[in-house]
Amino acid sequence: MSRIAAFERAATRAAVAMAGALAALAMTVAAAPAAAAAQGFPRPEAPQSYADARLAIATGRYPEAIAFLEKMPRNDTSWFAAQADLARALALVSRYDDAERVARAAAGMPGGREALTALGEVLRTRGRLDSADSAFARAVRERASDSLMARVNLALLDQRRGRRARADSAFDRFIDVYNANAAALSSREMMAVAIAVRELGAGNPDLFRDALRAFDRAVAIDPANVDARIAIGELFLAKYNASEAQKTLDEVLGVNPSHPEALVAAARRAAFDGQPGADSSLAQALTVSPEYVPARVMVAQRLVDVERYDDAAREAERALKVDPSSAEALAVLATARFVAGDERGFNAARERALAINPRDAGFYVTLAEGAGRVRRYAVAADFARQAVAADSTNWKARSVLGMNLLRLGRIAEGKAALDASFKGDPYDVWVKNTLDLLDTFKNYDETRTPHALLMIEKTESPVLSIYLSDLAERAYTTFAQRYRYEPPPPIRIEVYRSHADFSVRTVGLAGLGALGVSFGTTLAFDSPAARDAGPFNWASTVWHELAHTFTLGATDHRVPRWLSEGLSVWEEHRARPGWGQSVSPEFLGAFQQGRLVPVSRMNDGFMRPAFPEQVILSYYQASLICDLIARDFGEQAIVALLGEYKAGRTTDEAFRAVLKESPAAFDKRFDAYVKSRFARALAALVSDGPEYPAGMLPDELAARADSMPGSWRTQMLAAEALTRARRPADAIRALERAHALFPEYGGAGSPAAALSGLYLQRGDTAKAMAMLGVVAQSDESAFEANMMLGRLALARRDTAAAVDAFERAVWINPFPADLHSTLATIAAARKDHARAIRERRALVALDPVDKAEALYQLAVAYRDGGDATAAKRAVLGALEEAPNFGKAQDLLLAIVEGGSP
Repeated sequence: MSRIAAFERAATRAAVAMAGALAALAMTVAAAPAAAAAQGFPRPEAPQSYADARLAIATGRYPEAIAFLEKMPRNDTSWFAAQADLARALALVSRYDDAERVARAAAGMPGGREALTALGEVLRTRGRLDSADSAFARAVRERASDSLMARVNLALLDQRRGRRARADSAFDRFIDVYNANAAALSSREMMAVAIAVRELGAGNPDLFRDALRAFDRAVAIDPANVDARIAIGELFLAKYNASEAQKTLDEVLGVNPSHPEALVAAARRAAFDGQPGADSSLAQALTVSPEYVPARVMVAQRLVDVERYDDAAREAERALKVDPSSAEALAVLATARFVAGDERGFNAARERALAINPRDAGFYVTLAEGAGRVRRYAVAADFARQAVAADSTNWKARSVLGMNLLRLGRIAEGKAALDASFKGDPYDVWVKNTLDLLDTFKNYDETRTPHALLMIEKTESPVLSIYLSDLAERAYTTFAQRYRYEPPPPIRIEVYRSHADFSVRTVGLAGLGALGVSFGTTLAFDSPAARDAGPFNWASTVWHELAHTFTLGATDHRVPRWLSEGLSVWEEHRARPGWGQSVSPEFLGAFQQGRLVPVSRMNDGFMRPAFPEQVILSYYQASLICDLIARDFGEQAIVALLGEYKAGRTTDEAFRAVLKESPAAFDKRFDAYVKSRFARALAALVSDGPEYPAGMLPDELAARADSMPGSWRTQMLAAEALTRARRPADAIRALERAHALFPEYGGAGSPAAALSGLYLQRGDTAKAMAMLGVVAQSDESAFEANMMLGRLALARRDTAAAVDAFERAVWINPFPADLHSTLATIAAARKDHARAIRERRALVALDPVDKAEALYQLAVAYRDGGDATAAKRAVLGALEEAPNFGKAQDLLLAIVEGGSP
């Protein structure tokens, strides 16, 4: 139970009342000018009173408010309060010199105590902590009307310098203030109480609820207290309630779309949810307040995330010019310097930060989070340990430590850190979800191979381990030879039947769009049975993620994200025909429109996409870059590039050293490569002709298709209309032209996909198989197309084509028993004993109704493959299931006697 006696326990947030107050405020701002205009009065552009000026500040009309407040006469009874508001308004738009000048002038006059807290706030913003301390202390001594806010600011300064016990003692006294005089507190005084209680929540998480109630009451007392409202949104976000944070911040920005703090909070909320909008919110904040430190810091953080370390350092340094004491800016600067390999710069930033607060756990948490976001997980864990050592009650430090230990495959240590974190901060939904997931690990089997540890749910492990064991070992051999690197075993591979579980394992929350992830020597991905993940090729996903293991490891996790992703897709293409992404009209369209990012900014395509499809297109673009490097410079150039990144080189430096050209020159090479490789398709996509009005008749579209044989889009539109009109012959003619224009495309909705069905309808098996082959080579998850191709091949007694098709199908969905039975039978007939044995093992693992027969067939496969020991073991298993099974008895006798039944 909280020590704050008077808070109403039955009450939740005063959301309805506050939303109404904000709505009324918004109506006052928006409707009054409209009403005045409707009555013929000129629209009031400038405040006419101090109250108008305060309203202008609350609604983001800062220039108007500043202009009025600067002209207020000194004999006005509100002049000192107005000067405090003027200083704060000037600071909001980064006019810090003016803000300090105004506050100092007012504070130096008789009666100037009302400007002291504002002066302290401006000085703190500029990093002049000792001077800020003096201003706040004087406000307390002289009993300024906002002395309570000055007191909480003094405690925050103590906290900022690492004087934790002293700060907590000061915060604790605010509870007594509230209990003694709650009804008489002003809005800003109530906000001071809320801030103090919020800070105490680090030691008692129940107090966060009380802090929220106090912020609510501050807003209820004064609906124009936007600062309190923003603090509510930030508190929700700090406690992982992004939806409530968004509602709160939307309400604030609906009234004041220009508040820098609210805009940065909105950017943080968007980034938290992985949604677009963070960059635009930051740009808005910096338009209003060009030197606003939190905005510059977040920009720097996001530049670190896309591995633009020099740019990130410049942004952090710009923030530090305003506030040399900014712990956040120093931490981001240190992160940028560290991950860029600038040891001297890192040490300098660390020394500056620790000189202010020798036990600044937050500094190390920022370092850990930044290192983790650029895939330096071992480094992140080390920094998180230093954060815990600096402050054992920093629960974020423990959670960051736990998450990174899990990424390193150190499950027991990671869980212990997360348990401790959740005990101190039970609001952390990422930690709770992860702990819940860890509790399910008892439902998984662990299977060891020479280089891997497979963790698969017990119901799926018997089947998946058959395929995954072989796949992992083949990948290990391939990549170790190619990249001249051998990761320390075992590589931990976790397979999740639920996509939500995989998502939690990856980011702590459900809803991740990816299907697999590599943390280096720890991999996690969806099971092929994770239907909520959608259809996908689970084997190519494994191959992709294992490639990351080697490219990350070979560079000490310094390879840029774009190159690691590009190499993984490139390796998929090399592993099996049909694996990995293929070219699409969307990709070529984006290329034609200049929407693909240049090599020098390829990470932006993954981390800061400019349009919804850009991430998926960037994977394919990056793979083409790798293909071009291998073609023009040899595969050894790729290995050499990785060596340059391991040495800490930038992309510009690495390209110049290995390829002997700049990224800008390579951009031109890549442009020419794409134009040459896809020349026919690009020309066909350009030749779209005029617009196609809705409602065009099939005959009109067919005529236009005949007159424009070089337009891919025209052929596809005509084919669609003709198919709907049940004119298959005419549709086929248009589709054949479209396929000839863009033969590489076989994805969903492609000419090849449509032609395969139409050819089948008219009984042209050979052409249908050809088109199904195009689909299978272009769409790695085309299970039904592969199954149909396999059946058609079998009907034509083309067992080689049938095996290829069914093999591709197995790597998409390994659970249909009839698929394994068919493939086993064909393999046996072709004397492909290894494949026949594998498929018979899979059938046994699927726990069929007639298990004795499945074991018998497995024994036959082993016998035919020359493994009498395994054959005997399998046939004995069959006889355990059915002791009177005659065929099994005969086979056992033959095995024992060394003959054949």
